[in-house]
Amino acid sequence: MNLRGDHLTVDSEGQLLIEGVSSRELADRFGTPLFVMSENAVRRNYRAFHQAFSSRYANEVMVCVGMKANWGLASRRVIVDEGGGGEAFGSGELYVALIAGTNPSRIVMNGPNKSDDTLRAAIEAGVMINIDSLDELATTERIAKEINRVASIALRLRLPLKPLEGIRYTDARYAAPGIDIVKWAREFKFGMELQTIRKAVTAAQQSNSLALKGLMYHGGIPRRAGYYREETEDLLATLVKIHKDLGWMPEYLNLGGGFVPYRHGVAQPPSIEDYAEAITSLIWKSCVDHGLALPKLILEPGRFCWENAVVWLASVGNTKGDEHLTDKQWAFIDGNINEMGDPFDPHAGSHEVVLASDMHRPGAIPVDVCGQLCNANDVMAKQRALPPLRRGDVLAFLDMGAYNEAFASQSNAMPRSATVMVSEGRVSVVRRRETVQDVLSREAVPYWLAPHAPAMSSSMPPG
Repeated sequence: MNLRGDHLTVDSEGQLLIEGVSSRELADRFGTPLFVMSENAVRRNYRAFHQAFSSRYANEVMVCVGMKANWGLASRRVIVDEGGGGEAFGSGELYVALIAGTNPSRIVMNGPNKSDDTLRAAIEAGVMINIDSLDELATTERIAKEINRVASIALRLRLPLKPLEGIRYTDARYAAPGIDIVKWAREFKFGMELQTIRKAVTAAQQSNSLALKGLMYHGGIPRRAGYYREETEDLLATLVKIHKDLGWMPEYLNLGGGFVPYRHGVAQPPSIEDYAEAITSLIWKSCVDHGLALPKLILEPGRFCWENAVVWLASVGNTKGDEHLTDKQWAFIDGNINEMGDPFDPHAGSHEVVLASDMHRPGAIPVDVCGQLCNANDVMAKQRALPPLRRGDVLAFLDMGAYNEAFASQSNAMPRSATVMVSEGRVSVVRRRETVQDVLSREAVPYWLAPHAPAMSSSMPPG
């Protein structure tokens, strides 16, 4: 069993401890299901990532942690305390980043269709806006002129990735023969092709309302598939072309995220040191070979910083087994797949599950761990070898810090979990448990369907 992290230990009584706090104690005190975040795991992950790149690079390295993976206000405060920045997608994440105290110069704003209000807020705050199209470039310039400000911008690039022609990628989502990486990259909805980037550079340089600071590229599947060297080489070749044609060299080169950490069910990825060594050495060599100034680096890790820092506790309710139809065992918990959603992880259903309330209990029986939803796919773990489970046992799902809570839904009108943060024995609620009233708080019934509603007449207003 790989608990992966110094924040997880087991005491002499078999209790899983999170920064020294018993899982059973947390479940009894705050109820289940419950997300539990380790403050110090987040800190260690951030430091490891920043150190891997900054120790190998001869210019500034700015780590703008991806907020879509975990946008909680408390978790954001930890990153701010470490000196980190944020990658925001939309006005909500921008607002969280700012009220958490993030330095605006360390915030980057992404998105292919930012609203006028979002762009205005970003310009006023002074964050760097990653421009996704010529339309957006014109809109950003117009808004900057209207409010008499200069917008700090970078241009988001989409690469052809010719070195990866013919390569197909398979995982739990993309069965054989897999997905064509080059086709996927070229049809990726974000960014502009090289020819459009050239037009955007020229237009931005001619504007008094735009300050062109950077070039941004995010790899997605190619980086996750292990082709981070090839995509970096393609990016740098494109950068050299831009400089040769237009004489422009970005002050900042933003490499996005997609740095996959280890987790149960996933093949061992490169270490963050391997990523950093390959990427920084390629940038250095390209700049030296072509006489270019070494750009400052921006990186947008999400999963790497959050994933192993959170466990999700759930209590066992009913159990049952068949002896004749299937020879199978089921255990039902008070959580459900509403909070297991991770659209970026092909192994979202393969989290390690442990009996947190009795790690020493003997036995190993294959069991399906299921939730309460009216959904046959509401199975959090299939045929996992666990000790015989009983009502009241507390299970812990590991590595639940990235995307799970951020993408949680309310199927069957189920309230979502609470979240607590633990830090060296201290515990605090950082997101309260949702109630049914919370779930229904945005609902309304039209007056004509309300109980005892009067019949519609020509004298009544239409809306």
